Amino acid sequence: MALDACHVVTVTPRGRCGPSVISKIAWRKSGELRHSGLMPFVRVQPDDLPRVTVVADIQEAARQIDDPDSFPVVAEMLAGDLRYGWDLEPAEHYLYIPDDATEAVGVLAVDLPTRDNLHLVWAEILVHPDHRRRGHGSAIMNEVVRQTREASRNTIWVSTAEDDQGARKFVEGFGFSYASHDARRRQVLADVDQAAVQRLWSAAQQQAAAYCLERLRPPTADEVLGELVEVTAAINDAPMGDLTYEDEKFDLQRLRDFETALVGRGERAYRVIARDRQTGEVGGHTIVATHPLRPEIAGQGDTAVARQHRGHRLGLLLKIDMMHWLAEAEPQLKIIQTWNNVDNAFMINVNEALGYRLSRIFNMYELRLDRPK
Repeated sequence: MALDACHVVTVTPRGRCGPSVISKIAWRKSGELRHSGLMPFVRVQPDDLPRVTVVADIQEAARQIDDPDSFPVVAEMLAGDLRYGWDLEPAEHYLYIPDDATEAVGVLAVDLPTRDNLHLVWAEILVHPDHRRRGHGSAIMNEVVRQTREASRNTIWVSTAEDDQGARKFVEGFGFSYASHDARRRQVLADVDQAAVQRLWSAAQQQAAAYCLERLRPPTADEVLGELVEVTAAINDAPMGDLTYEDEKFDLQRLRDFETALVGRGERAYRVIARDRQTGEVGGHTIVATHPLRPEIAGQGDTAVARQHRGHRLGLLLKIDMMHWLAEAEPQLKIIQTWNNVDNAFMINVNEALGYRLSRIFNMYELRLDRPK
């Protein structure tokens, strides 16, 4: 059973990720934790390569059973995630070692947002396939609830594959309710109908004649990042189902941190923006990143268009220009992966037109806790 924290994808400047930046990342806890049941949860630090490797091994063993179509786990990439997270707020990872075991049999990851959604905990629970149906998943979930209460939060999210009936039964047994769903799609570049894409490109150019495109690589100047705050925040318009959720808050510092984390993780990032020729406003952007340890695969980050700039096919224009750029800059690429809420028909239609095909659907489940009296 694999319970995923969340899915989305994304992106970053040279020179902003030195020791002075990293020292500011607050590791909330370290060492071994024991809750009332005396079951140990050992915090995994990004520099502890042996323990990071154990986490990666458990994730890989679970992946092969639960989601074999997903990409293999790379320990070095995992270490980058543990150190930098998405925007310098990495999730906490723990190895679960029950009292009667000599080695870890599970992994817990918890993400507590600090910029917004302060009521929320995203959790990922993995139990090694060789150790399932022995109560370990329940023990880890109880720790999630304990940490959520300890942090004075009242909402937990976990995700499972839509077709994983065992995982669904497990989370529902803890009181979780279905709240949303996301689809994973992939664009296999060798299968893309390039003539059809060229026709879409020509049509989009005509409708977006009032805009010019700019290509950006990190580091992005603060002046430009400041212009990107509003269009980045436009991602809040995407559907979120029935999840208890507030809009994400974006400012210049968060965009800086996002780029710093990308570079720190070792990713190569590409961003295309559309700028109104008359006003100079940035109307839309799209981001894709790849990693040298997995150079044939890229992850599509946000594609967003500000409300006042919609209706000009900017999303299509941006994504096709990105395809052109990546063909030049990353000719070894074979697959680009993206995630969308299943109800985001507009972006899904764009992706399908560009050759993205459904891989799997994942459901998000939510548990609301009573606030402590």
